[in-house]
Amino acid sequence: MKIKNQAKSMNIYKLLFNFLFIAPLGLFAQDFLRWSDEFNGTQLDTNFWEYQIGDGCPNLCGWGNDERQSYQKGNIAVGSGLLNINAKKETVGNSTYSSGRIRSLNKFDFASGRIDVRARLPIGQAYWAAVWFLPTENYHGTWPLSGEIDLIEGKGQEPKNTYGTIHYGAHSPNNKYTGTSYTLPSGNFTSEFHNFSLIWKNDTIQWLVDNVVYSTKVKKDLPDFWWPYSRNFHFILNLAVGGYFLGYPDGTTPDTASMQIDYIRVYQNLNDIFISGPDAILRADLQKEFYTQKLNGATYNWTVPANAKIVSGQGTPNVKVNWGLKSDSIKVSITHQSKNQTISRFVKTLPDTCQGVIDNQETLRTTYWVGGNGTYKSAINNPAKDVTNNTNLCNRYYRNGNVTYDALILNADIIRDAKAFEDGTLILKMKLYTTAPIGTEVNINFENRALSQLDYPSGRRCVLQAKTTKTRAWEELTFKLILKPDNKTPEGSINQLVVLFAPNTNNTDVFYFDEFALEETPCKTITTAINETVINKSQITVYPNPFTNQLKIEAPFVPKQISLFNLVGKEILTVPNITELNKQILLLNSGTYLLRLENNEHYFYFKILKSNP
Repeated sequence: MKIKNQAKSMNIYKLLFNFLFIAPLGLFAQDFLRWSDEFNGTQLDTNFWEYQIGDGCPNLCGWGNDERQSYQKGNIAVGSGLLNINAKKETVGNSTYSSGRIRSLNKFDFASGRIDVRARLPIGQAYWAAVWFLPTENYHGTWPLSGEIDLIEGKGQEPKNTYGTIHYGAHSPNNKYTGTSYTLPSGNFTSEFHNFSLIWKNDTIQWLVDNVVYSTKVKKDLPDFWWPYSRNFHFILNLAVGGYFLGYPDGTTPDTASMQIDYIRVYQNLNDIFISGPDAILRADLQKEFYTQKLNGATYNWTVPANAKIVSGQGTPNVKVNWGLKSDSIKVSITHQSKNQTISRFVKTLPDTCQGVIDNQETLRTTYWVGGNGTYKSAINNPAKDVTNNTNLCNRYYRNGNVTYDALILNADIIRDAKAFEDGTLILKMKLYTTAPIGTEVNINFENRALSQLDYPSGRRCVLQAKTTKTRAWEELTFKLILKPDNKTPEGSINQLVVLFAPNTNNTDVFYFDEFALEETPCKTITTAINETVINKSQITVYPNPFTNQLKIEAPFVPKQISLFNLVGKEILTVPNITELNKQILLLNSGTYLLRLENNEHYFYFKILKSNP
């Protein structure tokens, strides 16, 4: 039974009573209480929460679920040690009910720990009480690509049941979810307070009611998709009315209802904290961000492999790293409340050498289907093994002949920047088997999804193309830049690859594809890996290009040194200034070279061509 505080002086006794007598299972194995809201006082603590107002329109009318309420600030109340989210039958704009919704976005964001919520849920047809979490960053893309975790979902017409669910997968309508319901053995959730808990680790999520584990989800439960629950999320608390999930109000629905929350507490164990960041990155990738949990009073010491370099953030929970050429682990040592824990994250660096596979659908996954006009299936049997492709599994795509520009959309976290593909220092390859005729075009667009929702060409940074030379046999296609439709889309904002098989046709052939691969030109070296920078080089001019006997360099700095490399990455010469460079290049053979200018720790690269006099 709920014990209500009658005065502020009783708050400490409330916390002590809960700690001693209804403490969560495993609490004493937890290191510390990281964050909590006991809802003491007379108003919502806006240091922790922000109100969400309205019916979701114009972008998400009905909040994406055909709900009947409009959220209003006045439907949130704090008093007697409780948070009350109140729903009421009344007309607000186009909505027939009012209710309340709050979230902790950018006020308390977290990943991992044990979350305890002591709550009482409303009763009545179509009242939908929820405590849930959405991603703070949308790193993998908009809902549901970056995930959703539902701790509590109560249907008012099912007072003995609660639901725990995760959402993930491709863009709607191909989104996925998996979850479990829990039924109280006695009593109900509407007349009594109960403890709802979530134990969240890097690759496991567990749901509990009154310390009883009723559901566990792990990475292998998402076989065709990535696990998005290793980055920061935030709380959402709301009471909805009606929707696809539970139906709509009827004659039995009470005019008012409330969800009451006694407290929310987040416990943290240093052993369960993890590093958030990419699972796989390109060789010599730049400014890759890794972070761990921000704990009050903690100190952080990051270490990276010898072939990588921290460029910012040492001593904080967030670092940016210029990665090297090899797969290895990044580590952080956290000291908090006199306890120390070192955690690590293994980072797969691809390709393994100057050229190699980055996805093969079997032992290596970095690209995932998230939508398309045709019919896609992953991990199917290779239709015709041969010397070009003898793998067991591949992808299959039946093109939709009713769509002139049939688009297959891939999430490829490893490819976030178009620059190297545009300047030719990275070459993209793919193996293909198709029933389509020889000469069929295959385009791959590097896009920003949000911008691509606008009118063409918005969001389409560049287009790479290859043409088939075989039919009903495997071949490796090499893609080359043919078009840059939207230069205004930042080259570093790419978050989807769009594959167009036989664009601008009504082709209905089948396309099997496999083994995305990359080739570096020139091959990257350790030096370029750790010291390259993303600083804009537009202020630097190297001319003439092509040149015969002399180069000129205009830059807002005097280069510390100047180096030349051939296209396989071998250093040819290094000189202290442009005068010495021009003496040396007289002896060079005609051909293409890579010129490197050094300014402190920043390197700038230019392709130059020497021609015969």
